[in-house]
Amino acid sequence: MYNKEMQESMQKVAANRAENAVFEPRRMTAQEKDTLLATYHPDYKQDQFATLQIGPNKGEKVPLELADLLQAHSRINPADIDLSKVDYDVDVLIIGGGGAGASAAIEADNNGASCMIVTKLRIGDANTMMAEGGIQAADKENDSPAQHYI
Repeated sequence: MYNKEMQESMQKVAANRAENAVFEPRRMTAQEKDTLLATYHPDYKQDQFATLQIGPNKGEKVPLELADLLQAHSRINPADIDLSKVDYDVDVLIIGGGGAGASAAIEADNNGASCMIVTKLRIGDANTMMAEGGIQAADKENDSPAQHYI
C-alpha cells in the first residue's frame, strides 16, 4: 500500500498523463545549455579546477583532486629505496591488467619473454569490462566504418 503522499502524486500524474504525452518542451538555446552546465555540472564549474604549477603539464587546468595528487609530496621516502637490490627482473613490464594488458602478457609469453603485470586492483578489474559492447565493428550488410562515424 502506498502512503498518502505517493497516492496524491500518482493521481496528479494520471490526471496530467494525456496532456504531458503530447507536450513538446521548448528547445534550449546554446546559451541556456551553457549556463545550465556552468551552474550545475562539475566538469563546467571553474571553481572545481586548478592550474598545475609543476610538471610536464604545468599551466594546464585539471580537476582539484587530480591537481592535489599530482602536486603532492611522494608517499615513498627515497631513503627507503635500495636500487642496488632487484626484487623482480623481467623482459616486459605491463602496466594495467585489463584486456590490452592481459593480451600483451599472453603475446610476450608466447614469444619467450618474461613479463609482469602491474595493476591497481586485480587482473580483470579494469575499464575493459565496463565497455559493455561499446567496441564497434562494421560486420553487417549495409554497414561501414563511415556509417559508424556518422
